[in-house]
Amino acid sequence: MLSRTFNFSKSSEVDPDLQGRYKHLTQPELHALQQLWEKLFDRYDVPINQLVDQFNNPVKIETFGLGDPPSPKKNDSKTIVFNGCKYGETVQDKVPTPIIPVKYSDISSGDTLGDYIWEAFREDIPDTLALKFLRARKWNVDDALDMILSTLKWRYANKIDEIIFYGESLNDASIMYKGTAFVRGVDKLGHPIVWAPITKHFQKDQDFSQSRRYIITFMESVRQLLQYPKERICLVIDLSDQSNRNTDWPFTRMFLKLLEAYYPECLALAIVYNGPWWFGGIFRVVSTLIDAEVSKKIHFVKNPNGLLKFINKDQLPKSKGGTDNYDFKYILPVPHENDMMSNLQLKQEALAARNLAVQKLVSITHEWIQIGKVSAKLNGDLAKKSWYSTGINNCSSSSGSGRESSETITSDSETSPEDAIIREMDIQAQREEYQEAFATAARNLDRFTRARNIYHRNGMIPSSQPLE
Repeated sequence: MLSRTFNFSKSSEVDPDLQGRYKHLTQPELHALQQLWEKLFDRYDVPINQLVDQFNNPVKIETFGLGDPPSPKKNDSKTIVFNGCKYGETVQDKVPTPIIPVKYSDISSGDTLGDYIWEAFREDIPDTLALKFLRARKWNVDDALDMILSTLKWRYANKIDEIIFYGESLNDASIMYKGTAFVRGVDKLGHPIVWAPITKHFQKDQDFSQSRRYIITFMESVRQLLQYPKERICLVIDLSDQSNRNTDWPFTRMFLKLLEAYYPECLALAIVYNGPWWFGGIFRVVSTLIDAEVSKKIHFVKNPNGLLKFINKDQLPKSKGGTDNYDFKYILPVPHENDMMSNLQLKQEALAARNLAVQKLVSITHEWIQIGKVSAKLNGDLAKKSWYSTGINNCSSSSGSGRESSETITSDSETSPEDAIIREMDIQAQREEYQEAFATAARNLDRFTRARNIYHRNGMIPSSQPLE
């Protein structure tokens, strides 16, 4: 049982895709995760807009011009941008019947962190997401907390759940038809490949707010494809035939900021393919916007042979020296694909099941934090001394979900180091079951809160309902 939950070997012996990840934590990493959850619970009843960081300053977010009205040029609405798509035309405009059968309604019960955090987790196993913030901040718990609070506030302020609800239906049609970014194949380590043919993107073709919306809907769709243990992507930035007209600095800055701050640890590697001679100078400017850890993941490749170092031939398109004859083609929404969203009775049942899973998970997490303090103290995790010295029964119960343990956790003087680890692992194993039950319940709820997307239509994301 010991090896199932924790990996006590040196980090150099662990697969990079498993290191510091769910079910593969060293004891210090596990205790850092427990600290992070405790700090989140301490803020459980705090309204999102009143959250403060570790220095007691209001949590800051990047809005990217949210709410700025479109500023089309004269006759822009009549301009054909791409493949018959007019400037400002949405995917809904291309479909004769409503894509989304009902209006959006918020399923969150309030505006506190405890109300909203589970909407942000969506269908993820909660620890997989929390650990991304810890890894991004090199296991500094306070820095990871600030980062996750900023992400929660950003998602809340930007109404990300509403964007997910309407999905592609309100996206600019020309961006969708171009395939500005799409997922196809996997790299040699099994990471899904995101292809980004830059030559198809022109800043003038859409309002900035539409570029922003597209990036968010795309990233949220890709999140569904990132399943443990493959939680990251391989990004191929294809600069073939790029010109200055394709250079969109606001778009680039927004993408980099989103990737770094609000979707951390989603990038395994980025391949910059076939850049023009002048791109090196531009990259030196762009690199100042990139986190150092992200910068280390960037590789420059000039030709198809270079791609083969990272991607097998059968996963490469023919245009890149591979054998895959796939060419991106956008698939419009299918009639009735979102009918489930209008079944309010089933939606309420799914929401109740998800909320029950939350209650169970919160309850056992309180107990898990307490036994973690005992284990950290008895097993000499000195790095966590200030945490466990606060006492094992000092876990915040502001969420009202304190769990009555079937095996009461008392003082550490009554517990041996070995017993503490065994007890911690027993609770951890049960908590993993509760986390996975939460993810299953959240996936069931997802049918009512997320519009289907191209990856449902092409079969990459299994659909819970048949498409007619």
